[in-house]
Amino acid sequence: MKKIWDAQNGQALYAIDEKALHNKVIAKKNKAAQTANKMELTLIGSLLVASGMIWRVMFMKSSFELVQVVFASLLLLVAAAIFLSRRKRLAWQNSFENSMLGDLEQGLANARYQVNLSKAAGFLYLTVTGFAVVSVFQEVADWWKSALVLLLFGFGYFASRWEHRKFYVGQKKNLTVMKEQLLRMENEPPENIPRE
Repeated sequence: MKKIWDAQNGQALYAIDEKALHNKVIAKKNKAAQTANKMELTLIGSLLVASGMIWRVMFMKSSFELVQVVFASLLLLVAAAIFLSRRKRLAWQNSFENSMLGDLEQGLANARYQVNLSKAAGFLYLTVTGFAVVSVFQEVADWWKSALVLLLFGFGYFASRWEHRKFYVGQKKNLTVMKEQLLRMENEPPENIPRE
């Protein structure tokens, strides 16, 4: 907000510095795109590494158990799905109007994408946990290993849900509030500018 002196009325008026606001919108848009990019690459990379490790162990031991084959294949399929989803996201990335509202819409679209990807990652995490517990639990005497794996994965799951709410949902809410304020300001007549 800029304070402007109205010489005719002898009062101070307040006006929005549109350039500063647009720069703030662009910064939030870029942050949302970068976060989505990092999240995609991290998920794809970790899924490929995990699947590669499982396949390597199976080939080295020449032991191909059904649970491990299904699990390693599932990880590859999910990595491929995220890769395709990333390509779609990058394709619609520049389809937004070249304006402050268009930049805000793009940031909001990326934030929605992050929230959905984070939800999907949570379900994937639960699937990985299930396969890990099943593969560790070979005999009844090894129940404590499965319990330990379940405890570690449980801690990781709650940490990922906290991250989901704190960062991804929070960023989406901030952008939604900013959009609502911008739309309200655009629809507000000039005489409703607050006066001192």
